[in-house]
Amino acid sequence: MKKLWISAGLVTTEGHNSAEVIKAIGLLHSKTIQEPGCIRFEVLQHQDEPNKFTLWEEWTNEAALQAHYDSPHTQTYFAQSLTEVVYIERLEQVA
Repeated sequence: MKKLWISAGLVTTEGHNSAEVIKAIGLLHSKTIQEPGCIRFEVLQHQDEPNKFTLWEEWTNEAALQAHYDSPHTQTYFAQSLTEVVYIERLEQVA
């Protein structure tokens, strides 16, 4: 079974700032990396545009990713509306 890689771009929503996002996404990160099926969950802040973030994720399979989306800590992060998803790329490793 092929692993699932995700690259996602986030931007801070109006009325919020990057410090709020960093705090909330730090909590999301700490819980996500403990999830079954999570191999990697990296959060990167853009140096030139600090209100933009990139997530690099690696999951064992689609079911693990779906369980992540359904988890209470992910739903709590989404409910805060601190960021907007600009793009999500679903990738697989070829070499």
